[in-house]
Order: sequence, then structure tokens, then C-alpha cells
Amino acid sequence: MPQVAKIATPGYNALTDTDPDHFALYVDQKVDYVLIKEKASDTVNVPNGVTNIAHRLDYVPLCFVWAEQSSGVWRKLYGYPLDGNLYFEINDTNLMLNNFSGSDVLFSYHIFYDNIT
Repeated sequence: MPQVAKIATPGYNALTDTDPDHFALYVDQKVDYVLIKEKASDTVNVPNGVTNIAHRLDYVPLCFVWAEQSSGVWRKLYGYPLDGNLYFEINDTNLMLNNFSGSDVLFSYHIFYDNIT
């Protein structure tokens, strides 16, 4: 008998639903779906200063942020700046893209449903 593990997201029945998009976990020994639940992603031009992105999750979610260093060259950012004026902060309300470089910078971000608090 095959081993099956399925955990449906709210509103779906794990016993009858077959759409992998409706599951947080779906393993049936034929196909194992690694499901990453992404809330939002975008690329935005950030002028000098801070740009707030409301995520409306009421907790601190996992996120990844990159900044374009030069045309087509991106650098992953890690919270407060280690070596520059570009960084991000995230709280239970907003993703804050910080640009204190003196000119506009293109940022790309991904916000996930994972609660990191």
C-alpha cells in the first residue's frame, strides 16, 4: 500500500482534493511537491529614502530582497547594511526598502507566508 501524506490549506479537503496548489504538503511516493507559498513579489524603483510595501499578514514573514547594482547585476540584501546604503527591514505590517545611495535604485522582493517570529 503506498504511503501518502497530504496537508491541505484552509478551505480544502485533503481526502478528496487532487490539486497540489491546495496543499501545504503533498507526498504520494510518485511525486513529491515542495510547495513554497509566496504572498507577493515585485520589482520596484525606490527613490532615495524609504519605500514601504504593506504585506497585511499581521506577523513578520520570510522575505528575500535584491537591489540592482548595475544594469542586470543584482545583489541580495541582508537587513541592515553590511557594506552600503541599501537594505531592508520587515515587521508585522510592512516591508521597508531602504535606499540611502543618493539616487534611484531598482529593488526586487519576494514575501512568503512563512512566519519567522
